[in-house]
Amino acid sequence: MEWDTPVGETRESGGDFLVRREAFSAVAGFTEHLIAGEEPELCARLRRAGWKIWRLDAEMTVHDADILRFRQWWRRAVRSGFAYASLRHLHGAGPDRHSQRNVKSALIWGAALPAAIVAAALAYPPAAAAAVIYPLQAARIGLRQKHQGADRFLYGAFVVLGKFAEAVGIGKFAYARLRGRDQPLIEYK
Repeated sequence: MEWDTPVGETRESGGDFLVRREAFSAVAGFTEHLIAGEEPELCARLRRAGWKIWRLDAEMTVHDADILRFRQWWRRAVRSGFAYASLRHLHGAGPDRHSQRNVKSALIWGAALPAAIVAAALAYPPAAAAAVIYPLQAARIGLRQKHQGADRFLYGAFVVLGKFAEAVGIGKFAYARLRGRDQPLIEYK
């Protein structure tokens, strides 16, 4: 699957990026205590300092996440949820409301909605049919992914499934904050 985003000015980059040394130094580089989401967090500080983030229309690096097993993918998605929560905590109150949408989506699709469906089904078993919303959402996402070709519905299914893992990551972030301890790195390989 290709992580393909629009060319031009953007809010953040992924882990494969190039940065001007002057810009990197101006914001004191990466935030050392983060275990995930370092690049989007750096981009938030760069934008706040007046720099711009651009996605160029030129392949400059090749990055293979080397995720070959479901368990690796799941852990990577948990790590993403943790990163979303961390970024929301650090920058969510700012003007761009960093990661608020990602956190909200993961909590709704990965925690609140399944809990509501289970609770409703316990009280009224036919309510379990509401779970059909998940394959419908996966199909909706897949239909929007014209560039993914035949894999677009698989992509949609994994986006929806990833919400559960992301919700776990958000929970790990909340639990670490409650304990007042740092979360160890969430390894996925």
